[in-house]
Amino acid sequence: MDLEQLTIRALVSMIRETKGTCITVTPKKVALKAGLDAKPITLTVVRYVLDRLLELGWLRVWKTSRRIKYIITKESPLWTEAKSARNDDELNHRLTLMMEALRV
Repeated sequence: MDLEQLTIRALVSMIRETKGTCITVTPKKVALKAGLDAKPITLTVVRYVLDRLLELGWLRVWKTSRRIKYIITKESPLWTEAKSARNDDELNHRLTLMMEALRV
């Protein structure tokens, strides 16, 4: 599995585990959830995926003076896809579609 897929899977996992209506993440938090090292090159790839999702309108950004946090709310298509999958096969299919959307 490549870093982009691991990033998406980590985000989906975080969304599925949350009990609220939004989550905030940083590239480091996503990388650690995906089981990746928090090395600068890894965080750059994770940030690329998050920025691509931002361009697609699937998440929002919150900039502070020291860092950028990404916000995923229940209105996001990413949230909808993650929460509505009934089983692993359906989730894998949805993840494949998300990856295709990222690469367009």
